[in-house]
Amino acid sequence: MTETRIEAIGFGAYYCAAYRRDGAPDVLLDDADGKPQRFASATAAIKAAELALHFRPEQPVEPDILGAGSFHEVRAATEAALQIEALGGVVVDGRVVPVEVRRR
Repeated sequence: MTETRIEAIGFGAYYCAAYRRDGAPDVLLDDADGKPQRFASATAAIKAAELALHFRPEQPVEPDILGAGSFHEVRAATEAALQIEALGGVVVDGRVVPVEVRRR
């Protein structure tokens, strides 16, 4: 089973339960309306989160669901090409390495 962290987050007079699995974003424990469930104490929030995790099925995490990784790869390649075009490049081990100019 993957590593799970359970927390009680305090919001003034009430607490909300949150849990996180490795490689997944934090999840707040919701009530029937879809709003974060409120608890009177941190202990009650943690116990409810533990119970919810015990009965919740394993949810697969899809990598790069919005395509952010491929977007950043394309953008980095475009910026490297622009940098090589503007400042030139140096050939190191058969590949072109962009020249960087830093101001001090």
